[in-house]
Amino acid sequence: MISFNILANPNWKRGLHPFYRWKNQLENNGIKVQIYFSHKDKRLRNSDNIFIFSRYFEQGWQNIQKRTPENESELIKYLSDLKNYAGELIWFDEAASSGSADFPIIGHVDKFVKKQVLKKMDYYKEPVNTADLRIWVNSTIKQTQVTPFIPCPANELHKIKAGWNTSVYDYRYIRNRLMPISNYLSYKIYSPRYTDINAKRNLDVAFRGTTAYKNNIEVSLQRNKIITILNDIDLKIAQGRRITKAKYFKELQSAKISLSPFGFGEICYRDFETFIAGAILVKPSLDHLTTYPNVFIPNETYIPVSWDLTDLQEKIEDISINYNQYKDIARNGQNRFKTLLNNSEYFVEAINRILDRTF
Repeated sequence: MISFNILANPNWKRGLHPFYRWKNQLENNGIKVQIYFSHKDKRLRNSDNIFIFSRYFEQGWQNIQKRTPENESELIKYLSDLKNYAGELIWFDEAASSGSADFPIIGHVDKFVKKQVLKKMDYYKEPVNTADLRIWVNSTIKQTQVTPFIPCPANELHKIKAGWNTSVYDYRYIRNRLMPISNYLSYKIYSPRYTDINAKRNLDVAFRGTTAYKNNIEVSLQRNKIITILNDIDLKIAQGRRITKAKYFKELQSAKISLSPFGFGEICYRDFETFIAGAILVKPSLDHLTTYPNVFIPNETYIPVSWDLTDLQEKIEDISINYNQYKDIARNGQNRFKTLLNNSEYFVEAINRILDRTF
């Protein structure tokens, strides 16, 4: 049995959901997981593996707006000390994007895990100011508007590994009073509310989301383009700012198409909410990513469009007109998501892959 100690933010337990859900299955595979919410807890130390969720430091270094040479030095000192008590020290960059702002610490950990990783890894070595943290905005907006990142040293590139994406989070519709204990609620009693693909769908398109990000023009770039495109389409469209969770899910369940552009990152909650709702997922191509579990099969589980969205209007109109011919894509997406969601092997395999365990 190998020990796998986790340091996580107590205010961000959603990311811990698969560890709670598949705890027994991990132990059956020889991985003993313990979760801690304080870096001062001495029990965190002396472990075969110490796995740090980057959001633990969101009030300090991990928040780019609050990052300083002082708190970076403090973090590096802490990591260097902690490394003496671990077989392997693993950093989990929880940022939504395939890019990373966390490379300054990669030399102080043994492995550097991300939710999704670029297939062309050399991009991570790009010099400052020539590549954006969010790869899809390159050559799209002025250089002064991009978010540059500190590149990964070439000799540290081998440490970067794909972990797991947000498909393994908890997507059940749980009442607010039960949310604090959602990680402990049985899926046999509380299961996701899947909508039948053939349910009556009065909306052609559903697209909701925040577009006003004053300090992050990249985040709203594709969202604003979509709004412009939708304004020129004569279809039944649900769009605008955020609404209540209940109304949002009702719209998705009533829609033929769900649009899910890139924002803070390429993959988002809306993707998996779309599968549950039985709508057809249309989003920019994800062919540049390595991610697990891979729910995104082009033209099989989702409809890919170009990053500049020049083909989006044509795709929307064609799906709307020939909806019955596209239903299988919604069905495939929902079925694949169900299979991955209910199979512990995919998550156990992800952990084994990070630990370089082969059987």
